[in-house]
Amino acid sequence: MNTQKPGIDRPLTIVNAAMGGEGGGLLSDWIVEGAKRSGILVQSTSIPGVAQRTGATSYYLEMMRLPAQTVAEPVFGLYPAPGHIDIAVASELIEAGRLLEKGFVSPDRTTLIASTHRVYAMDERTAMADGSFDTRGVMRAAQMLACMTVIDDLERIAIERNTALNAIVLGAIAGTGLLPFSNDSIEAAITERAVAITSNLDGFRTGLELSAKRDQPPTATEGDHPSTTVPKSNEALIERTRAVLPEQAMDLVEHGISRLIDYQDLAYAELYIDRLVRVSAEDRLHCDYENRLLIRETARYLALWMSYEDVMRVADLKSRETRIQRVRRESRAASHEPVRITEFLNPGIEEFTTVLPAGIGQRLQRWANQHNLSRRLHLPMHVRSDTVWGMMRLRLLARLKTRRRKSYRYVIEQERIERWLEAIIKALSITPDLALGVVRCGRLIKGYSDTRERANRNFDQLFEQIVTPALAGTIDPARAANWLQTGFGAALADDEGKALATVLHKGPADSNPAVLPLSPATS
Repeated sequence: MNTQKPGIDRPLTIVNAAMGGEGGGLLSDWIVEGAKRSGILVQSTSIPGVAQRTGATSYYLEMMRLPAQTVAEPVFGLYPAPGHIDIAVASELIEAGRLLEKGFVSPDRTTLIASTHRVYAMDERTAMADGSFDTRGVMRAAQMLACMTVIDDLERIAIERNTALNAIVLGAIAGTGLLPFSNDSIEAAITERAVAITSNLDGFRTGLELSAKRDQPPTATEGDHPSTTVPKSNEALIERTRAVLPEQAMDLVEHGISRLIDYQDLAYAELYIDRLVRVSAEDRLHCDYENRLLIRETARYLALWMSYEDVMRVADLKSRETRIQRVRRESRAASHEPVRITEFLNPGIEEFTTVLPAGIGQRLQRWANQHNLSRRLHLPMHVRSDTVWGMMRLRLLARLKTRRRKSYRYVIEQERIERWLEAIIKALSITPDLALGVVRCGRLIKGYSDTRERANRNFDQLFEQIVTPALAGTIDPARAANWLQTGFGAALADDEGKALATVLHKGPADSNPAVLPLSPATS
């Protein structure tokens, strides 16, 4: 067993994987300054990432107190080496996964300090389905591979304490007891740098407290869902809903009610419940699933579809106080500092028809299609939402939601929703697997502009070539369910539609039924 003490008998090694704007360089400077104040030899290097989300900047430090009898100074390494790291720091959970994957965390010596919050990579954000990375494996690997862990939602703690993430990380590093100098030296370094001294000192002490609880379960881990405060205006509808919908679906239904009241009004949420009741009544007749999988999935995708994005919704979300506060928080602006926010908008024909009455909007859209102008007519706009005039423009657009029910877009979306719901109900009378496949077609409907157009096209192709013939009895229901499952998976895997076209061309006989689970036993 290696009994050498890091920083005294051998160099102490620290690697910090920090994303852009998180103060990784300042964190290294604080540690270097604290070491110098205490007579510790220290070397700091940084390895830039390719980009902010394709690789964090890695800050690497080595330090050691030179023994009194030693004349020659030690030669420090410039790069972190797998198996030779004492403290590994990641400011985000997937960055921690990268450190684990590269071998920088080892059970014989490494203390892992990591935040459980996520900053989603571009591949996760642009995925046709839920592209978020399953972080449970990272959490398990961290507990198995690290000698000690300090893992918590550091971003949440920083927001609650109104301090910086890097200051909390600094305190967590100091709290491990591995640094070969005192905490007083670090506090002096923070004071000398004169960057938000009070806030950073508070963050440093918060990190010390957090590190004292190391190896305890984090307060927020993958799979946890914070409790939702339900407004009193929603409670009456939720209580009525409990009497007509299965309890197994109520968690999703409650979120749907809140979302649709926020999106439109109480009457719109009541329409949502009426639609679910129609599906649930048929579901009870033909399905004996204990977890009521079909009605849960219907509740999920129906709420998302009914709250489709239009210019009123976008303007509403961009002009909310909570959004402005989030921008200020993410930009780390002090209360007295101004923040300029410019909204880049590029409305086209589709956006204009959204707010027009159904008849006028339909004629305008038909005219644009006939003259091939749908993709060519756009009005680029830069709106300063931090100004009175810019905010007024956004709020005026947001208030047009009172006219949403009379708009052309609303009529189109409601017709498509009803077509989908009727297909679900009819499919339930044939086979539950086919019905669940139809339900999950609702997952394709998302986004706006070109993304929404592709989603609608994929949805229509699946309906026209699989669902409609199956409901008419011209395709065997079991084969249709498998074919629909394969087509659905292909549509999610390829946003250009080539994979779906291949599946539809091959037909049901050649479809692979193992793309996505349809039966509750495997879901």
